[in-house]
Parts: sequence; C-alpha cells; structure tokens
Amino acid sequence: MSNKTLSLVAASALVISGAAFAQAPALTGASKWTDSAAHEIDAATDAGDLTRLRSARTLLDRALVAFPNDALLLHYKGYELHREASLQEGLGHRNEVEPLLDQARTVLEQSLAVKPMPETHALLSSVLGRSIGFHPLKAMFLGPESGSQMTSAIALGPNNPRVWLLRGIGAMFTPSQFGGGMSEAEKHLKKAAELFETDHPVPPAPSWGRAEVYAWLGQVYQKQNKPDDATAAYNKALAIDPQFNWVRNVLLPSVKPR
Repeated sequence: MSNKTLSLVAASALVISGAAFAQAPALTGASKWTDSAAHEIDAATDAGDLTRLRSARTLLDRALVAFPNDALLLHYKGYELHREASLQEGLGHRNEVEPLLDQARTVLEQSLAVKPMPETHALLSSVLGRSIGFHPLKAMFLGPESGSQMTSAIALGPNNPRVWLLRGIGAMFTPSQFGGGMSEAEKHLKKAAELFETDHPVPPAPSWGRAEVYAWLGQVYQKQNKPDDATAAYNKALAIDPQFNWVRNVLLPSVKPR
C-alpha cells in the first residue's frame, strides 16, 4: 500500500478516535500508523468487534511492508493477535485461538529482537502462559519461559502498570503452589491500578489497560465473594471507559448481590 493510501486509513482512524487523539503530538512515519492502529484495536476491543480488530491487523501488516523492523508496529501486531485470541475464546471459537497465539509469539519475539520493551515481554509472557493449555506436554518448558519473560518485563519496567496488569491476570489462572491465586492477583492488579494513576505515555507508546485493570480486579472480587467490591470495580472501569461493552453487558450484570 502506498503512503498516500496509508494516510487515508490513518485519517479515518483519527476521525473515529476523536478529541483524545487530537491532543496528541503530531506523528509521522511509522509512529503515525502505529498510533492509528492502537486506537483501532482499543475501539474494537471495547465493542467486541472482531471484524474491526482484524482491520487493525491489516493496517499493521500494510504499515510493516513500509517499516518492516519497527518495534512498535510489531508490538502492536502482537497485541492485536493477543486481543483477537481473547475475543475468539470468549466467542467459544477455541480452535481459532492456538494459531493466533502462535503468531503473536513470533511477532512479539521479532519486536523484542529490535527493541526490548517491558510491555512486549509481558505480552509474550501472557501468550506463552496461555499456550500451555494447548500444549500441556510442553508445560515444563513454556511455564519457565513465561516466567522468564515476566521477570524481564519487571526488570525493564518495574513501575509499568501494563506489566503488573498482565502479571495479575496471569496469577488468576496460575495455581497457588506455582505462585498464583486470587490473593496474588489482587495484589498485582491493585499495584497496576495505582501505577495507572500517574501513567502518561507519549503516543505512540503503549497506553492500553487503564480501564481493563478494574475489569479484572472486579472478577477477582467476585471469586472472593465480594460483590460490592466487584460492582465498584466494574463501575470504575466504566467511568474510565464508558464504551467498555464487556464490563457493561457481561461482567457487571453477572454480579449477584448477597
């Protein structure tokens, strides 16, 4: 795709993203396409729109033709694949998930080879952890590899809220004997929420997760039989992101009062 066509696609994303994007500094080259794709991924995730999510990946693929070794473009392609895998799993399309996770692993490793970033390490850790369900015989390799990636993420970004968000989500699905459990998840997610309060990344640096942390914290509270805390967390997520359909239409209605 020509730079002129890419400009038209990016301009469309600008219209969709609205005033929040208008406040961002002027971006050029790979940074412009990265930021446009990031806004599309977030909007598609909010809406649970698989078609729009895939369109964001198409934009990234076309941008990568022009900028094949851009770490952020590769990061966001891995991020999109991670999101797409989650959406497919939520839709019950389990057979679609494994190939997406495999692609995400490849792209995230490519991004890290160009420029290590804490969010990329954390995403790779999450992808590897989720892959264990599809490759249980490889758990003895994938588990430590996932842990190693999270260790690298924390070392590079000890105060990065997206790292602690993904660590908290991982803890929810990790047995307590292996360092997981709801108490650990709550601790990590609360740390992420606190760090998000002072998180102001400059576009096109990763900025996702601000509302999502409360979506996962609410689920932790539900599993701990704390419906009032869960409701408060979900409402906090919606206060940050009123378009977060997963919270509004699925999570919040699932809370059962005592």
